[in-house]
Amino acid sequence: MDRHILLTVSDDFSSLQAVRFVAGFFATADYPQLTLLYVAPNPKAGLTEAEIIQDYGNLTRRETQTKSLAQTALDRAEELLVNKHFPRANIHKKITFKQLGTAKDIIQEGIAGIYDAIALGRRGLSRLEELINESVSKQIFTTPMEIPLWICRNNEKPAPSVLLCTDGSPASLRCADHVGFMLANAPEHEITLLHVDCGTSPAVPEDALAQARRMLEENGVAGRRIHQKIVKCTSITDTILNMTRDGAYGVLATGRTGRGESRTQHLLGSVSMNLLKQLESTTLWICH
Repeated sequence: MDRHILLTVSDDFSSLQAVRFVAGFFATADYPQLTLLYVAPNPKAGLTEAEIIQDYGNLTRRETQTKSLAQTALDRAEELLVNKHFPRANIHKKITFKQLGTAKDIIQEGIAGIYDAIALGRRGLSRLEELINESVSKQIFTTPMEIPLWICRNNEKPAPSVLLCTDGSPASLRCADHVGFMLANAPEHEITLLHVDCGTSPAVPEDALAQARRMLEENGVAGRRIHQKIVKCTSITDTILNMTRDGAYGVLATGRTGRGESRTQHLLGSVSMNLLKQLESTTLWICH
């Protein structure tokens, strides 16, 4: 079962969060394939063809310098992975110049390369910064797409256990399918199915859990590795965050939208967006 992750890298410290997560989370011989992607500034951006021809020599030198910096960042990320026993043969490196904007270029590469997930780091931003800046991870997070997204925090030793939230919605079932596909042959990863019942969802808890369990088992996850919980609450977000912290889960997996939410609507107040903002050290796996 060949799994391939697109892992973004830049000069920003936060970009190595994804590298550290992958290096620490996959600790068996069943390693996925990785493509380390560096989206570099384009020296020719905004220039006319005449301006490019006129200043061709300087632009070529700047392009070479930019590629050198990008290669250094990619090599640093590769060595971090190899030092954690990740096979060098599973690591591929790619440099691309910015065309549409960093977020859109990452999405385009994710689609064109037929990857199984896009992994990127997530810095902790203050509320004011969140209002002012549209971070790359936030832009990608709010773009409806078929590829699962991993938002990684700075945790070099993530716990192997996974908390998989499910309410029976299509997005949550796609997430269960993704978790099953990625971890079927990794017995050290235990998976806990969680249904949070706040009395507002039409989902039958037992049915939602059964559907998610079936997705995992169809991917080859042994039943003994699957656990399940139903928790009644008044706040879905707070309950999930508390469960994540108390259970010391390395991954929180959920659908981007639950029952009653639109896949294309920009839901800044949705549960998944609130989890993105408030998770501290747990990596978030999201399926649209």
